[in-house]
Amino acid sequence: MTENFNPKTTSMAGTSISLIIGVPIAVGFWSLVMFGPIDIPIMKRYLGHPVEFVEIVMFSCAVTALIFKLSKIIKEKSALRQTLIPVWDNTQVHPLETTTLLENLNTSAVQTKKTIVFRRYLNVLQFVKQRGSAEDLDDQLRNFADADSIEFEGSFGLTRFITWAIPILGFLGTVLGITGAISGVTPEMLEKSMSTVTDGLALSFDATALALALTMVCMFFSFLVEKSGDQFLENLERSIDKNLAHRFLRVQSDQNPIVEILSRHTKDLIKSTETLVTKQVDLWANSFEKITAQAEGSGFESQNRMRNALEEALTKTLFSHQQQMEKYELNSSDLGRKFTEQVGKLASSLHDSSIQQQQSLQKVVESLTRQTNSLVELQQGEKHLIQIQSLMQENLNQIHSTGDFQEAVHCLTAAVHLLTSKLQGRSNEPFFNTASQNPRSNPSGKVA
Repeated sequence: MTENFNPKTTSMAGTSISLIIGVPIAVGFWSLVMFGPIDIPIMKRYLGHPVEFVEIVMFSCAVTALIFKLSKIIKEKSALRQTLIPVWDNTQVHPLETTTLLENLNTSAVQTKKTIVFRRYLNVLQFVKQRGSAEDLDDQLRNFADADSIEFEGSFGLTRFITWAIPILGFLGTVLGITGAISGVTPEMLEKSMSTVTDGLALSFDATALALALTMVCMFFSFLVEKSGDQFLENLERSIDKNLAHRFLRVQSDQNPIVEILSRHTKDLIKSTETLVTKQVDLWANSFEKITAQAEGSGFESQNRMRNALEEALTKTLFSHQQQMEKYELNSSDLGRKFTEQVGKLASSLHDSSIQQQQSLQKVVESLTRQTNSLVELQQGEKHLIQIQSLMQENLNQIHSTGDFQEAVHCLTAAVHLLTSKLQGRSNEPFFNTASQNPRSNPSGKVA
């Protein structure tokens, strides 16, 4: 059964988890600070150097390892609170009884079998079973405790290495920063700008400051986890001492077989006595149950009456509730019908109003058509007026050429009277007959 829990495999799993989870977390945090939404100048200052980035990665791995170790300790404490074997009743048993205890231990959960608690109980019981005696059990218990303590201390190897390596990296970053600051310094540069060198030296110590701060945090959390682990080991030692250290008879393997046989017969007699006592207790329990059943029979009728009364009350309540629901449904149907009628009336009124609006629009369109026709006729009248004006101009020219001014005045007056009568009579007909009013058609050369 010891193959279910391998300390080396667990340690390697913890280291792998620390690297697999810690490195992405550190890279993600550094990206958020340098390129992401976390815009804090002091953080960018202390994370800008490559050495500082490596310090953050190592710190993240250390914290991840501590969290994984703390989860293991919590699981171990949970397993320690479980009852893996029956609690010892201060009665010593023969070492051969370890078979029953091992059977009880093997019924534990799979996750419990991967804990140090299960392994300790299993090793102790197997040692007693293989030896057939509880002699030298105290020395073996001390050996098991020392082995678990050494294993627990060794599980902090990665954290201790990172705690030691982070300050070294800080000093390395400082040395590199100082070297970079003074490598290109010339006397002319010192005379012109001393701040160039001092700024580089100031930034070179940021790596050491960050390393020391991260180291203090790692040491603090490592102390808390180790303290919790030491407390767990102490509780485990007390549990082993309480349940296993004094549970078995200190029988030597070379003891007289007759004494061992007598002890076994004595145990068998004790077991048979316990069986008889158990049967007697069962008989007493059965008789007590019969008396209790008779006492409960009298109260069964009252329970039936109470149940019937409750059923009737519930039936009445449900019936009244159903009637109220029917009333509500009728009221809701009436309201829906009224609402539908109102909506129909509103739709009919909207239809009538739309028809009236269409009729009024048709009248407006007809009036606009008539006005358009009148405008067209007026345009035609303007064309006739322009023709008359041109004819009058020609007549005036002929009058000037012939000298018959008096006759021209009479002709002009007659033309004006004729134009006035035409405009008062019909505005849609031509004002003059161009064929009759054209002076050129008169062979005498005078205006008619």
